[in-house]
Amino acid sequence: MSKNDRSRRKNIPAFLIKLTVSFVLLAYIILKKTSVPDILWELRDVNMYWILASFSLHALGVWISAVRWRILIQAQGDSVPLGYLVKSYLVGTFFNNFLPTRFGGDIVRIWDGSLYSRSLLRSSAVVLVERLTGVLILLLLALTASLIRLDMAREFPVIWLSMALALGGLGALFAFLTPVGEKLMRRLPESGFWRKLKHKTLEFREVVLVYRGQKGAVLRALFWALLLQINVIVHYYLAGKAFHLEVPLLDYFIFIPVVLLVLTIPITIGGLGVREGLYIQILGYYAIPASAAVAFSLIADTAFTLAVGLIGAVVYITRKKPG
Repeated sequence: MSKNDRSRRKNIPAFLIKLTVSFVLLAYIILKKTSVPDILWELRDVNMYWILASFSLHALGVWISAVRWRILIQAQGDSVPLGYLVKSYLVGTFFNNFLPTRFGGDIVRIWDGSLYSRSLLRSSAVVLVERLTGVLILLLLALTASLIRLDMAREFPVIWLSMALALGGLGALFAFLTPVGEKLMRRLPESGFWRKLKHKTLEFREVVLVYRGQKGAVLRALFWALLLQINVIVHYYLAGKAFHLEVPLLDYFIFIPVVLLVLTIPITIGGLGVREGLYIQILGYYAIPASAAVAFSLIADTAFTLAVGLIGAVVYITRKKPG
């Protein structure tokens, strides 16, 4: 049995546990917080024009993401066709439906990028920096909107908690990139597993630090990250319009980044169950019933992601390996 086969088998129990937790949480929410007939009633009243408008932003979001990714790839000295990156994002979305957290598809994108760069390490560094630009913009949007709407932010401590956790994670990553982080890594033992870990980590760190001399590329990536996050938030706003949710656009800039940050924690598959619980709590602030919150989540997140994932599955089956 190969090493990859053993690794996959080890991951099966964890996947099954997360899948079970996902459906248990979702079943609890549907049975205790609302009901299937109530959810179906909410779905009957959906405005399909707003749904189509919301879904169309997914295509725009994939293109924006590919442009940002390409900018960071070029900063590393590689060149990848934009169309190839768009297809890779679609395939990554397909795998996101089965892997925990919203970053599961990044494994696919790292592999795809390495087929051009000929380096998994460099491809991993590109995807990491790309994700960091997105998280940073999410934090800035959530913080700015929360300070404007302090009355709402006070009602939900999870807003400040999620931002604190994200800032802590970013702080740890940036500390890793400082000279102090390098010194700590070099103190690891020079034997066995630790030696290999130390050298691979230090090598990875050097690849990421290439971006210190590519400030123009990083700024452009941040600009496209800002456009992407605005596009994502407007997508949810339009989906909310489809469900006749009376929620101001500004408030989506507060709670959508928070939901997205919380969903990066690998508790369930694709955030299923956790996401619905969050929407029930947040939308309850506007006196919106749990049935509408769950229906909104199942369409704006689950259904749309599955639809894009199906497109990604077709791309995955039909695409050719780059020559």
